Amino acid sequence: MIIRTATLEDLDHVTKLTYDAFHDYPLFNVSTDKPQLQQALYFLLYLNTLANIRREDCFVCVEGSEIVASFILKAPQQHQISFWTYVKVGGWQLPFKCSPKIAGRIMQNLSQSDDVMPEEFGNFWYIDTLVVSPKYQGQKIGSRTISQIIDMVEKRGGKDLCLITNTAINSVFYQKNGFNEVTRSSFTSFGQVNDTWVFKYEYTIG
Repeated sequence: MIIRTATLEDLDHVTKLTYDAFHDYPLFNVSTDKPQLQQALYFLLYLNTLANIRREDCFVCVEGSEIVASFILKAPQQHQISFWTYVKVGGWQLPFKCSPKIAGRIMQNLSQSDDVMPEEFGNFWYIDTLVVSPKYQGQKIGSRTISQIIDMVEKRGGKDLCLITNTAINSVFYQKNGFNEVTRSSFTSFGQVNDTWVFKYEYTIG
């Protein structure tokens, strides 16, 4: 499996891959109007993927000629993308592409989830939006990807790696792959309880 930096040619593929992984994610269940919810989520994921491709923070995992997984890896103090960056990559189109109200709810939940991250973790490398193609799930692609991400960070001089997840099944996966749970908390929004786990990978020194 080869990991390479994603390009604009990968944009549609990675957006669909990410949407397929997250379309029923509990954190994004903010409306009973499913068509409107799906439309808003897809557009937000498109914007996020595009912004991270432009920053060269988005990567694809390729086997043969097929993209089997993707992830976003952010350097210390580079976890957040500015509002104006999102506007410039197409965020200004949001009112014409989807429901601003539903998109706002999704972003509100994301913000509340991100707030759980300890402040000092801003100095860590950060894995965001790791997804595996449904076609290749169950083939240890996720674990192989995590292993290569850990190597990537170490080669770049990283000493700490962190991530956030919002499902119990994902938390088990990360623990099996060497991450330690730092904190777990919950918040209620739009009639639903949302769980958030923060994980950290500590490199062995010496």
